[in-house]
Amino acid sequence: MSTRQDSTTAAPLGKTAPAMVLHPVTLRFAGNQRSLEPPFLTEYARRARPQVRLAALLATLFYGLFAVLDAIVAPDAAHRLWFVRFAVVCPIFLLVWLFTYSRHFLHYMQAGLAVGVLSGGGGIIYMTATGNSLMAGTYYAGLMLVLMMAYGFIWARFIWATVCGWLLLLTYGGAAAWSNALPTSILAGNLFFCTSANLIGMVVCYAFEFYTRRDYYMRHLLDIQHREVTAAKSELEQRVAERTRLLALANEDLRREIQVQQRLAWEKQVLEGQLRQAQKMEAIGTLAGGIAHDFNNMLAAIMGHTELALMAPDNPREVSFSMEQVLKASERARELVGQILSFSRQSEGQHRPLHIGPVVKEALRLLRATLPASIALEKDIAARESMVVADATQMHQIVINLCTNAAHAMASGGGRLQVTLSDVEIGPHLLTAKPEPSSLPPGKYVCLQVTDTGQGIEEHLMERIFDPYFTTKEKGVGTGLGLAVVRGIVEHHGGVIDVQSHVGRGTTVRVFLQRIEGADAGAPGPVAPLNHGHETILLVDDEEGLAALGAKLLTALGYRVAAFTSPETALTAFKADPDRFDLVITDMIMPGIDGEALARQILALRPGTPVILYSGYTDMVSTARLEALGIRAVLRKPITIHALSRAVRQVLSAAPAAPGRTD
Repeated sequence: MSTRQDSTTAAPLGKTAPAMVLHPVTLRFAGNQRSLEPPFLTEYARRARPQVRLAALLATLFYGLFAVLDAIVAPDAAHRLWFVRFAVVCPIFLLVWLFTYSRHFLHYMQAGLAVGVLSGGGGIIYMTATGNSLMAGTYYAGLMLVLMMAYGFIWARFIWATVCGWLLLLTYGGAAAWSNALPTSILAGNLFFCTSANLIGMVVCYAFEFYTRRDYYMRHLLDIQHREVTAAKSELEQRVAERTRLLALANEDLRREIQVQQRLAWEKQVLEGQLRQAQKMEAIGTLAGGIAHDFNNMLAAIMGHTELALMAPDNPREVSFSMEQVLKASERARELVGQILSFSRQSEGQHRPLHIGPVVKEALRLLRATLPASIALEKDIAARESMVVADATQMHQIVINLCTNAAHAMASGGGRLQVTLSDVEIGPHLLTAKPEPSSLPPGKYVCLQVTDTGQGIEEHLMERIFDPYFTTKEKGVGTGLGLAVVRGIVEHHGGVIDVQSHVGRGTTVRVFLQRIEGADAGAPGPVAPLNHGHETILLVDDEEGLAALGAKLLTALGYRVAAFTSPETALTAFKADPDRFDLVITDMIMPGIDGEALARQILALRPGTPVILYSGYTDMVSTARLEALGIRAVLRKPITIHALSRAVRQVLSAAPAAPGRTD
C-alpha cells in the first residue's frame, strides 16, 4: 500500500512530473523511488545534526533543573531521584550529544535519538512510580515534555518517534497501575492528556517528515531537469560548433574557388552569374539579407573611392569627386540605419505628407532578398509622385506584412508576387470591402495592391481573416497578427482594405489611402549655411577617433573644445572649473558612467548647463526623462557638420526647453 502526492512542477523536457510515492506508515520512498531513500536519510541526518546537538544540551539542562522540583515535591526521595537524573539520564543525553560528532551519526541517528527519548521518558516514569502521590499525580507533565521534544524538536522520523511515544505511554500506564499511587479517575485523566499529546505529536511529526520528503523530491526533480538542460545545452553547442566548422570549411572552399576563377578574365563573367544565382538561392526569411546586401554595396563604394583618393593625392579634382561619392554612400548608409531603427521602434507614429512610392520601393528592395527563388516578385510603381498623409514606418509595415503573407501562401509551390501602386479615383459605392461592407467617399486615392498565386482563402474563413491570432498557416510559421495589424494601420490612416480571394487561384489585397495635393515634400531644400561660434564646449566620447573628429568639426566652426575619451576625466575637469564650459556634448553609451549619468552629475554641479546627448540609437532614451533631466537636444550618429552646427547654435541661443531630436 502506498500514497501518492502529485507534484505541480513540470518534469524535464515538458513531461508531467511523476507523483511522489511514499509508504503511508513509515513514509519511506516506495515503488520505483526506493533508490531515493538512502540519500534522503543521509541528507536528513546532516541537516538535523545542529538541531540535535542543541536539543541534547537543552534536554540535559532542563532535566537537571527539574531537580529543584524534586527537592520541593519529594524531599525524602530527592537523592534517589537525583541519582536517576544526574547519574543515568543526563549522561545519556550528553552521550547523544557526543554521538552527533561521530561519523556513524548519519547512519544511526534515529537509534541514538530513540535511546535519548526512551531514557528521558523512562526516568520520568520511574519517578512517578516510585515517588509519593504528589509526584505520581503531577510528573506526568514531564512525560508530555519528553513527547513534545521527540515529535517536534529533534528531527526524529515519524515511525521512530511513534514507536517511542507509545512505548512510553504503555510503560507509564502499566507503572502507574502497578504502583497504585493514584486514584483511577486521576490516572485516567493523566493518560487522556498524555495520549492526546502523543496523537498531536504524531500528526506534527508526520506532516514535518512528509513535507521534508516532498521538498527533497522536488529538489531531486529540479536536479534532474538541470542535468538534462545542461546536457541539451551541451549537445546544442556541439551542433552549433559542428555547423560553424562546416560553414567555415564551405566558406574557405568558396574563397579558394573564387580566387581560382578570378585568374582568367573569361571565367569572371561565369563566376558573377553563379554568384547572382547563389544570392537568389541563399535568401533568408528575414529582412537581414536585404539589409546586409545594401550595406555591402555602400561599404564597397566607401572603400573603393577612399582608395582612389589615396592613390591620387596630387589630383584635387579626383580627390574631391571621390570624397563626394564617399559622402553620398555614407548618407545612404545613415538613412538605411535610420529606417531600420524607425521600423523597429515601438513609438507612436507621426503622420505627415510623404511620397508613398519611394517607401514601397524601399520595402520591396529589402524584401526581395528574403523571397525564395520559387517566388517571382513583380512590381509596378506607377504612382511615383503621389503623396499621402501617413507614417513612413507604418507604410513599411503594411508592405512587409502583406508581402510576407503572400509569400507564405506560395511557400509550397512557388508562384508570382505582384505589387502595384497606382492612382485611382473612387466614386460612391464603387468599392465593397470585405469582410465588412464599407465605402469610400468620392475622391482621389492611392491604391496599393498585393496579388499572389497561392492557395487562396476559403469562403467560410473570409470573415475571420482580420481576427487577431487567427491563422491558417502551420504552427510556428505565423502569429495571426499580420492582417489585424494592417487593418488597424489602414483604418488609423482613414483608408480601407479590400480582400478578394479564390481557392486555388490566389488572393488580392488592396489598400486605399487618400491622395493629397501639395508641395514636393521629398525635394531637398537649399543647404543652410554653417553656424559658427566662439563658446567653449566640453566634448565626451569614449571612442578616441570620434572624440578627435568631433573636436575638429567644432574647432572648424570656431568653438573652443576640450575633448575627453573618459567620462570620469571629463567630470573631473568640469568640477575643477564649472563656469569654463558653455555647452556639454556627450555620447550616450560609454563604459563606467554613461551619458545620462554624466549629464545628471554635471547638472547637479551647475544647474542649467546646456547639454546635448548623441547616440547611434536615439530611440533607446526617453524624451520625457531627458526633459525632466534638463538635456536640451539629442543627436543621432553619425553626425554631419551641418546638423552639429545647427544643434549647437540652437541650444546655445535658446532658453531651456525640452530635448528635441536632431538628425
